[in-house]
Amino acid sequence: MAQVHAQAASGEIDERKADLDDLKRRIRDLQKELSETESTRSDAATALAQAEREVSRVERELRRLRNERADAARKLALLEAEQREVEARIAARHGELAEWLRRYYLHGGADGVASLLSARDPNQLARDAHYLEHLGRARLALIEGLRSDLRSKADRAGEIASRSERLAALEQSQRAQQDALKATHDQRRQALAKIGEQLKAQQREVSALRADEQRLGRLIETLARRAREQAARQAAARAAAERQAAQAAQAQAQGQVRAPAQGGAGSRRSEPVVGEVRQLAGPTPTGVSFAQMRGQLRFPVRGELVGRFGAQRAEGGTTWKGVFIRAAGGTEVRAVAAGEVVFSDWLRGYGNLLIVDHGGDYLSIYGNNDALLREVGDAVLGGDPIASVGASGGGPESGLYFEIRHQGRALDPMQWVRLN
Repeated sequence: MAQVHAQAASGEIDERKADLDDLKRRIRDLQKELSETESTRSDAATALAQAEREVSRVERELRRLRNERADAARKLALLEAEQREVEARIAARHGELAEWLRRYYLHGGADGVASLLSARDPNQLARDAHYLEHLGRARLALIEGLRSDLRSKADRAGEIASRSERLAALEQSQRAQQDALKATHDQRRQALAKIGEQLKAQQREVSALRADEQRLGRLIETLARRAREQAARQAAARAAAERQAAQAAQAQAQGQVRAPAQGGAGSRRSEPVVGEVRQLAGPTPTGVSFAQMRGQLRFPVRGELVGRFGAQRAEGGTTWKGVFIRAAGGTEVRAVAAGEVVFSDWLRGYGNLLIVDHGGDYLSIYGNNDALLREVGDAVLGGDPIASVGASGGGPESGLYFEIRHQGRALDPMQWVRLN
């Protein structure tokens, strides 16, 4: 029978180790994906930086074009003002010329001829005629010059207007390019944000898997250690039975066989009662770590407290790593503090076992239950029902086995939990 139990324990440990190997493989695969995502994010960040630099370049070019266009508009306005002045002067000259021609037509040039004929000195007459001729040519030259200036300024105005139109078209093209670049920039920024979220999710998954790996590793160590302890207890029980059989045989041979006393070798020694639990675990303060609640906790069930931490068990073979609380079957078991259920299953020697992780590597362990009310991953608060009392795991009486551990090391519950 002991060999069967040992084989079952070995099979369970091998199964847990296989689960651990699978978990490690998943972590390696996820880390590879994480590295690829990091590389993708780096490429996306580089592309985003290039897009941002291009947007800046186009914005600078647009600013230059706007300034150049504004300068061309100012020059065009000045030329148009000058053109209007020239047109006004030409109009004035046209008026003077028209008046002169009108008088010439009406009087036939009499005014000028009369003044010329009235001159007594022929030399003076020649000089006056030459002066009038020169004045007429000057007026005509001035008018032609004004017309030439007007044509030149009109040409320049046309060039400036054409240039302004080209600048406006170029500015429009640059603006369209800017809009396209901004759209590309926004797309790349969104892609980078999406990759960042994917990376965070993968990192969280890696962290969760590593935590699972650690929890499973601790459970494997616990299972292996308990299997060794069980084997040691069984070996000690066999040795004691062999010694008793040898003593009985020797006594019979000597005719000194006595009737066994009540509660002898074939019966279980009862554990000493060390106290009675009257107050039950209830809500614990939020925002306070488990370590800070040392000495302030309450026991999970009411009943008789038997066994003392570190003392030799009555059946021998090992010492108490926790305490046993005698209670009626079906009694509600409550969590001593807030935490997360990390184990909820049957375990050889402990029956229906439930383990709560309180953070900071602190665990509370509840064994020999009749039924487990919570599953792995469930969050619990102090005082929440998590199981019901029983005698599972082969226990001789109904009650709850309770431990507190830190980093795998058993702690004295009496230093953490107030009796009443």
